[in-house]
Amino acid sequence: MESVMSQHYLIVAVLQEMDRLTSKLRNIVEVQPEDWKEGYTSYRRQLGLSITEMVKLAKHDLGMSREDARTLKAEFEACRAAIARHQEAYPMETLVLSAPGFVESFNRVDACFLGFRATMQRLIERYQVEFEGID
Repeated sequence: MESVMSQHYLIVAVLQEMDRLTSKLRNIVEVQPEDWKEGYTSYRRQLGLSITEMVKLAKHDLGMSREDARTLKAEFEACRAAIARHQEAYPMETLVLSAPGFVESFNRVDACFLGFRATMQRLIERYQVEFEGID
């Protein structure tokens, strides 16, 4: 039981890290500081890794129903597709935050993350993952 509880804490911690990363990305896009590129690149990469890790943890640790697993997979695939379209249209090598259409594309990716996050939140609540002890 202790192992399951620590895994549940990990799920919550990864979700909180995703929140932190999306906030950092949103701030960079809104403020557009001069030194934005390194942070943006790092946060974007970390967020992609976090969403992949979250799906692995959820599949392994939550004991989801088939329907919930399908829902999570669909959300994950929608995010991956939105990210791929965004990265294809705005590759890091040539990215300019003020490029026409960039903010709209960023907002579409951000909306996918919000949808994924909402799905994860519902699963966490449904499978009674404990939040105690996570700051």
